[in-house]
Amino acid sequence: MREVVLEDEVKEDPAPTPAILEACCDSRESVRNAVAGGASRVEVCGRGSLHCGGLTPSPTLVSLCLGECAASAVEVVALVRVRGGDFVYCREEVEEMCAEIRSLRKVGCRAFALGCLAGDGGVDLEATATLVAAARAPAGAAGGAGDLELEGDGDVVVVFHRAVDEVLRRTTDLQKMHRLVEALRRLTVNRILSSGGGQTARGGRRHGVALCLAGGVTAASAPVLVADTGATELHANSALTEEVPRGNPVDLFYASERVVSESKCRSFVVELEAAARRGAAPGDHGALTLERLDLDANAGSFFPDPTAFCSAFALPKTAWPLLPL
Repeated sequence: MREVVLEDEVKEDPAPTPAILEACCDSRESVRNAVAGGASRVEVCGRGSLHCGGLTPSPTLVSLCLGECAASAVEVVALVRVRGGDFVYCREEVEEMCAEIRSLRKVGCRAFALGCLAGDGGVDLEATATLVAAARAPAGAAGGAGDLELEGDGDVVVVFHRAVDEVLRRTTDLQKMHRLVEALRRLTVNRILSSGGGQTARGGRRHGVALCLAGGVTAASAPVLVADTGATELHANSALTEEVPRGNPVDLFYASERVVSESKCRSFVVELEAAARRGAAPGDHGALTLERLDLDANAGSFFPDPTAFCSAFALPKTAWPLLPL
């Protein structure tokens, strides 16, 4: 029997895919709230360490967070950072971070945010390669820089964290930026966490390296960033949290901590979904403007030359930090 096709049958366009939200968390409670609020990915840091930019979480915390995310298939990324301050590490610190990675691998962690810088302000390729090798080493292997010559564990996700912004802010040399991205690709880095953005047509990628937009991202600014840069991944921290008291204010050891709010996560995701439905072209964000947000596009820029940054990553001219950090 020949199939009859109705001429006036209208095929609906597939629903647009909103940019994903990555929530930065430092507790099991925060991860649970982020998942309930619709976050697609969580980055886990050591508890109470967000004031210094985050430190490596304990294997116990990561294991519990993996359990919280198991049912929803939310990706868990563990930050690997042995101390606060700069990202220039000595040999002992690199060895300590390798040991931390191996411990996290043992509890099932499959994604790591890491990175090392050299004293001259560039990426320390040798130290970073050592960390990547530890992350990608087959189960039970010690891991080392030389292991990168092997196939390794391709299922592990490696993110170069915001240490990259320290490199990018020091140069306007396009060739140096191109070499940086190519070097990270050779190190099998999957994603860069940076205060830059991604072009929708390329999925925010250059040479196979994805970009996750970070730095002062809020629910209010997210639609602007998505429309203006075509960003497909957004990383948020303080915009998702609220102050939670731990004890009575008159107690001797009273304290409070920032905890991710389920409602703030949900509001953020709603804004991203709305931005996707609008389907605005880059630079066309209707009533949502920088002026409305009371922002100066040049204020707080992390890069000396936004145009150079965008050119290096093959992004539209507007894809650069819009918010002060």
